[in-house]
Amino acid sequence: MKFPKLFEPCWVGKLELANRIVAAPMATCFPKDGFVTDRMIDYHAEIARGGVSLIIVEDTVVQLPLGRQADNDLIFSDDRYMPGMRRLAEAIKNQGAKAAIQLSHGGRIAGKLRNGRLSITNGQIPVAPSAVTFPIPGWVVPRELTVEEIEEIEDKFAEAAWGSKEVGFDAISLHATHMYLINQFLSPYSNRRQDAYGGDFNRRLRFLLEIIRKVKQRVGDDFPLICRISGEELVDGGLTIEDARQISRRLEASGIHGISVSMGANPAAFMNLDYFPVLPASPMKSPRGELVHLAAAVKDVVSIPVMTSNRIITPEQAERILEQGRADLIGIGRGLLADPEWPKKAREGREREIRHCISCTYCAKVTMGPMPVACTVNPRLGRERELQLTPATKPKTVFIAGGGPAGLEAARVAAIRGHKVVLYEKDKLGGQLNLACIPPGKDEIRLFHDFEQEQLDKLGVKIENRELTLEIVQREKPDAVIVATGAVPLHADLPGSHNKNVVTAWQVLGGYTPKGKVVVVGGKQIGAETAEYLATKGNEVTIVETSAAIAKDTLVRIRQFLLLSLKFLGVKVLTNATVEEITENGVIVNRKGQRFPIEADTVVLALGNKPNRELASQLEELDIELHIVGDCAGVGKMIKAIKEGFHAGLAL
Repeated sequence: MKFPKLFEPCWVGKLELANRIVAAPMATCFPKDGFVTDRMIDYHAEIARGGVSLIIVEDTVVQLPLGRQADNDLIFSDDRYMPGMRRLAEAIKNQGAKAAIQLSHGGRIAGKLRNGRLSITNGQIPVAPSAVTFPIPGWVVPRELTVEEIEEIEDKFAEAAWGSKEVGFDAISLHATHMYLINQFLSPYSNRRQDAYGGDFNRRLRFLLEIIRKVKQRVGDDFPLICRISGEELVDGGLTIEDARQISRRLEASGIHGISVSMGANPAAFMNLDYFPVLPASPMKSPRGELVHLAAAVKDVVSIPVMTSNRIITPEQAERILEQGRADLIGIGRGLLADPEWPKKAREGREREIRHCISCTYCAKVTMGPMPVACTVNPRLGRERELQLTPATKPKTVFIAGGGPAGLEAARVAAIRGHKVVLYEKDKLGGQLNLACIPPGKDEIRLFHDFEQEQLDKLGVKIENRELTLEIVQREKPDAVIVATGAVPLHADLPGSHNKNVVTAWQVLGGYTPKGKVVVVGGKQIGAETAEYLATKGNEVTIVETSAAIAKDTLVRIRQFLLLSLKFLGVKVLTNATVEEITENGVIVNRKGQRFPIEADTVVLALGNKPNRELASQLEELDIELHIVGDCAGVGKMIKAIKEGFHAGLAL
């Protein structure tokens, strides 16, 4: 076997796991009013079929309403929720995986004001160890818990644990990280109490140890218990890795059977432009496996299994972590959203067929919305039952114009369903993917390109390295045409825009590298990332943007890293400013009525794109099955293009 350590059995207490791959808990927003839904069951069953040894179901609230943490969270506060939980556990186990559930209490996290009211807690002030607010604007100061209330919450954890065992779950995970209530008690950053539950290390640990004791009273000493902890918090006064090692020793002594090591996820990191944050769901600019060292430090001081997670992308990476003895279990979260068959493909030596997570963080963005979880590269996520790739009733000859993300996905899906597919691409396969992966830290986008290329080769899709034209369609008479011709850059309608010193962001990312002083006109994502790229090449770069902020069209975690990078590279940012003229020596800018020049050797236009609809408009005149997808149907993000390509292939 290619990955012998990865597919070696492992014991968590008396629970035998068939391999070392665990589906880490991920918020889905699939529950409805706290109850398990069919959509949630289908999603977990798909992951279980894919070959993981254990699924840890997402955070599950043990107390209403104060324990809640989001609008669409999963709840197990009383017996009403047992039937759905039983169906969920059975669905996971029927597909060959073991089932665990992560029990949680939000504490002060529930205190976000929305339209001036506390909607998550039904208007009640949230609770916490101390009256210390969540460290970003928009949260109320929580109410400090009394000792009696603390003991009641401990009992709630024990009741939920008993219920979880009763409905068939094989193990329980206690959520003691990510700034939720147990973590709030553990951390001196948030626990300022001076009683039996706060003050020194031992008293801050009491809440968690009492939960464990009471859980064991209800489910028995041998029932498998896992605890997810913070390796460190990276905030002044927060938990350190030495704290995590001490906590882990105490957890093992208390009878915990496994430890999952994550990051404290200090939310103030999102507001800070002085350092690159370390997050439990890191963006693509973060190093792969950046939390592994924390698990390794914990593993050094305990004998029970230790799990690591976060940006463990490939089976090769996971195998290496296990070989080096840095962890015992590999938690895969976003990777299973992208491809539930990640373990199965690795076990069968088909790792090149894995559709890898590109760490774009779109899944985290929508669940914070909160909307049902979605994945940029996997359009089936959350609709596994209805979006089956079944063989076509009548195979067709399908021509596809354009090999960008929409065209590639349309070709893949159509070929899987048995259609004869010819893909026309006059340049390189990948379209704008070839540009999107050029800015610093965006190499992961190549993973999707490589996956699609591998699939098309395997499926026998014919690639024509030329443009699909109206004449070819009229002559060859395919049964259907999918137009995915993408977009073209918008050009500025202002004096000097056709000067020799003017280029587009596409030209820069496509290989043209100016030298000297550069002005980038337009501060949306493409402009900001092009500026970053040029700065890494030694250019003195200024961004001129008409709005009040740059890169506002960028996902929040990606944007944070981008803004930090621009700052450290010395890129000048001029907002609320308009370029009125391009000269041979630079640009003339108007900012709040004041006109002034900015010197530049090169001016880069990054004003966005417009649909390339030329072929689509021509084919609309024909009596032919026609699908128009991706940017040529309307400029959008990568997720839109892939989704539309998928559905076009499914509709044939």
